[in-house]
Amino acid sequence: MLMVLTNAQIEFYRKEGYLVIENLLDERDISLVRKRLAQFNQYQDLPSVICDDNNEIRSVFAPHLNDTVFDAFYRWARFVVPSQQLVGDDIYLYQYKLNLKKAFAGISWEWHQDFAYWQLDDGVVKPDMISLMIYLNDTRSYQGPLLVIPRSHRFDVVAFQKKKMLDEAVPKEMDLIHSLGANLKYTVNEKMLTSLADQFGIKVLEHKAGTGIFFHPNLFHASNANISPYNRDTAILTYNSIHNLPENTNRPSYVVCQNTQPIVPIPDTAELTSQVLN
Repeated sequence: MLMVLTNAQIEFYRKEGYLVIENLLDERDISLVRKRLAQFNQYQDLPSVICDDNNEIRSVFAPHLNDTVFDAFYRWARFVVPSQQLVGDDIYLYQYKLNLKKAFAGISWEWHQDFAYWQLDDGVVKPDMISLMIYLNDTRSYQGPLLVIPRSHRFDVVAFQKKKMLDEAVPKEMDLIHSLGANLKYTVNEKMLTSLADQFGIKVLEHKAGTGIFFHPNLFHASNANISPYNRDTAILTYNSIHNLPENTNRPSYVVCQNTQPIVPIPDTAELTSQVLN
């Protein structure tokens, strides 16, 4: 399935800071991804597998380094071509993760902008990037879906909410945890957040499994805890312009991908990807 965005879709993204595409994955695609995702339960000792206090997997970074299906997945044309259109350039894989919110136990994510981390921690100059979140389950309001404030991407990186850990020196490994885990290092100032929410509203992105959400790196976004009896799993692919490379290489390669060669899109069906394994 080769997907090319319309001018109307591109304009909506530029204005609102996000774009929802339903049925980006079909049931066969989702089944394949879920099957491969399950194997990471045996890799909890990897530094790229982030667990909650209850020992449930919260995130898997760089799954393509441990699985051939996930290695093919981020190069699927239906993801790459629209991302190229929205970034306006050739792209490479910047960050890749699976975020899991287990039934009854999935923790919330605070309001933040992704680009704050990429600019301040990695030295990326411009927000010529895009993230694609793909729902792997039907996701309703009580499962902790993505929350966004439309048009908030227009304000660049904004003031952060004052947090104690930002005023104190922390060990390098703890600083990394605060970038990847639940207690985020850079969150949006609450007064500004309230002002923009009053002005533009908050969108609760409830959608079926297989829905893809493209969003700008400066878009204010968050998600609630999942206290429902249903899992809420997502894959998040972040692409960067090949002319926007980070100046710092201090963070691990599973957090910031080192291969900056432009992605060549590949045929993108579960059937063809399965053939890679045979």
